[in-house]
Amino acid sequence: MSELQLKEVREVVRKARASSAPGPSGTSYKVYKYCPKLLLRLWYILRVFWRRGRIPDQWRVAEGVWIPKEENSTQLDQFRIISLLCVEAKVFFSAVSKRLCTYLAENTYIDTSVQKGGISGMPGCLEHTGVVTQLIREARENKGNLSVLWLDLENAFGSIPHKLVQFTLTKHHVPSRCRDLIADYYSNFRMRVSSGAITSSWHKVEIGIITGCTISVTLFSLAMNMLTKSAEPECRGPRTNSGQRQPPIRAFMDDLTVMTESVPGCRWILKGLEELVEWARMRFKPAKSRSMVLRKGKVVDKFRFNIADTAIPSISEKPVKSLGKVFDCSLRDTTSIQSTCTELDGWLKSVDKSGLPGKFKAWVYQHGILPRILWPLLVYAVPISTVETLERRLACSERSREEKQRDEVKELTRSQVLASGSVQTPRFFLLESGGLQVQPVGFQDSGEYSCMAFNPQGSVNATTVLTVWTSSGISVAL
Repeated sequence: MSELQLKEVREVVRKARASSAPGPSGTSYKVYKYCPKLLLRLWYILRVFWRRGRIPDQWRVAEGVWIPKEENSTQLDQFRIISLLCVEAKVFFSAVSKRLCTYLAENTYIDTSVQKGGISGMPGCLEHTGVVTQLIREARENKGNLSVLWLDLENAFGSIPHKLVQFTLTKHHVPSRCRDLIADYYSNFRMRVSSGAITSSWHKVEIGIITGCTISVTLFSLAMNMLTKSAEPECRGPRTNSGQRQPPIRAFMDDLTVMTESVPGCRWILKGLEELVEWARMRFKPAKSRSMVLRKGKVVDKFRFNIADTAIPSISEKPVKSLGKVFDCSLRDTTSIQSTCTELDGWLKSVDKSGLPGKFKAWVYQHGILPRILWPLLVYAVPISTVETLERRLACSERSREEKQRDEVKELTRSQVLASGSVQTPRFFLLESGGLQVQPVGFQDSGEYSCMAFNPQGSVNATTVLTVWTSSGISVAL
């Protein structure tokens, strides 16, 4: 591999989020975004590390932050650690990760039909869910047979051995310079975690990848791809209506989905995966895994699958939520769509009762509620009538908020005029109903004044008239 190019480092810094939390060094991406000479100096330093194949000790430390995996998390296994690393190390390994992904893609070492997570430019999550949904729907409509397993690895990121990562890189003929850099990076990595006012002592990370590191995602995807491809020969996957044979195992990072047309074939693949995962010193979590068997298009519960003598629950007992979509024994999206509508009503009521000013409510709508509504519209077959109902609910909530804010602005303006006996027009009004800034063009004691309404980008939206009378009967009309 050739030396790092300046354009690679610039591209990494340009795409990085300026709001990313800084690591132990205290430096953020903003420094290198706005200081090109410092970025050039950083590139000189990164080239030295690349040539020597050694990572500085300052890059091999991280501050860990506990992130809950689910609501009401109380046990240690219900949290994951996100590492805050030095920005310089993240820039360096982002460039290395991009080179590694390009190398793997050009040599077809990663099968993107099996492993989609961690591959840049691959819309894996939506495609993965869409293929699984399509196969289940075709089996139900054609009254066919299908066996599905949703498998969950226990502490996948924290339990993958470093030796497995090195073995995977060697197996895929990754150049020695890149392998040596990664081995040196993981050789003496230290971390400490904080919770409230308590901070642990430094400890050496001897197993697991560094969550938050820009190259860890690629390494984990490559290792999981090797394990899943090794278990594929046990059985063939199902065939779609178009006649295309699908792979029996699909993976998105550590979420594995096994799909076969027969129950014995599914058992063989499960046994092969269990042996491979045990060889890698990892293990599945049966309590979070799910199974489903279709016979003539209907869900049956007489077949059971086991992991280490522990039965896997079926979706008839507990529905499973895989990559943002809920699968249950009805094989339909009706329940999930109704749940989404109910959640939307609850969110709108909570925002209306929050007592926040209008502009903050608008921010909650845009950044809090809308993203949570758009994803169900993507993964579920939502009827157009339901979509129109959701639009009307949002429009009614927005309209009521606009009317309330308009009344508040009028009342505030009237109170100011009546209190002083003269017009006290502010430099601009903020009409929160549409996020418009209304700025008076002129100002006198009485008469009609033309006001221009601007949107936040500065373009003119409309021209309104502000009429003010300051005679014996003072009144203000907006």
